[in-house]
Amino acid sequence: MKFNKFAIVLSGVALLSLTACQKDQDDVFAESSSVRLEAYMEKVRSLLQDSSNGWLMSYVPGSTEATCYFGLVFTDQTVTAYSQSDPANGVTSPYKFTEDNSAMLSFDSYNSVLHYYATADSDHYQARGGDFEFVIMNVTDERITLKGRRSHNLCYLDKLSEAPSTYLQKMNDAESALAIVAFEGVVKGGLVEGFLDASSHTISIGRKGAESAEMVSARYMVVAGGIHLNSPITFNGVSFSDFVYDDAAGTFTGSGIVFKKIIPEGFVSYKDFLGKYTFTWNSGSRNFQVELVELDKDKTFKLKGFSTYFEPVIGYNGAMGYLTWNTQAIGVNGSNTVMLCAWDSEAGYLTWNTDVGLEGRAVDNTVAAFTISWKSNGAWEDYTNDSWLIWQLDANGSSAGAYQDWTTATGNYQVPGPFTMVKIVE
Repeated sequence: MKFNKFAIVLSGVALLSLTACQKDQDDVFAESSSVRLEAYMEKVRSLLQDSSNGWLMSYVPGSTEATCYFGLVFTDQTVTAYSQSDPANGVTSPYKFTEDNSAMLSFDSYNSVLHYYATADSDHYQARGGDFEFVIMNVTDERITLKGRRSHNLCYLDKLSEAPSTYLQKMNDAESALAIVAFEGVVKGGLVEGFLDASSHTISIGRKGAESAEMVSARYMVVAGGIHLNSPITFNGVSFSDFVYDDAAGTFTGSGIVFKKIIPEGFVSYKDFLGKYTFTWNSGSRNFQVELVELDKDKTFKLKGFSTYFEPVIGYNGAMGYLTWNTQAIGVNGSNTVMLCAWDSEAGYLTWNTDVGLEGRAVDNTVAAFTISWKSNGAWEDYTNDSWLIWQLDANGSSAGAYQDWTTATGNYQVPGPFTMVKIVE
């Protein structure tokens, strides 16, 4: 009987607790979700304004873009944005918080700094993959984590301890001092090499002679005296998160391991690729003149002269010092997207996979005979992409056939390879 009585009393306590809990829940959720969301956004607004020096905004606008950094100073209704390219001059515009199933920070009024990566232009008609609307993911006093509404890439706002213009200028100075693209050394008895790609702010490290796919990689941020990795990487049991660069000694040190600065074989600087070339095609039997001109400094070029209808974008691998030319969108035809597609002219197959393309390496980098040889980048395993042709995709991303209204300097929508480019010495 005593046992039964104890059981009854315990059940009563549980029932009372459940009733009390239900009442607490009713009190907590007395306000509607929209009211709670509005209060939350006002709390974030106050946090943004309370930082007198503002916030450092960092995010990757597109898969191939480098991490971009902006300095942001908020008032109740406006934000003043500072860029690395012009840290001394801020651009002010309104901002707002919106609701779309979650709290969002929106910079929907045009701001030349904040909209740089999200605005299309004649050279980037699909823009650069950037966002101007961000979902608020997490909030602390020192960091606010956002997610781009279009790109779904994470973005961070970190509280600044000094003026944005001062901080960004220090970043620029540090980047200029980081005169290194490759390094080598020993990790736990094994020979190791690594590369820094300034065009995407990516570091890669692996065993000496390894293919790029075998190496571990991470995005990095340039800081005074070296770099800081956005996420640590581990190779051969050693974790790396920061590297210190000593230009005078030619060393690059991470996790206590001293690496030696090297110049990769065949490396060519971005500026040395600029200029006019004789572009040979159809295995060298025909040619026309082109010019590599600056698009985004140290990142991309335009290939002028390839066509009167469009100018292909040529990438630059800043770690290895060679060119990349991938399948790419070049315009629109009604609802169709016009593509410059990699093509295996011998097998007769093409692809609109933008990972597939060519690598352009200097086979002779003397001034008198600077020659670039274009070869497949190996991303199309079953075929040899050594040629180009103009094709269309419909609104669903399916093949819509050749687009022969646009031609290249060959006089045709097809450009059979292989290709070389010989620099014209003027």
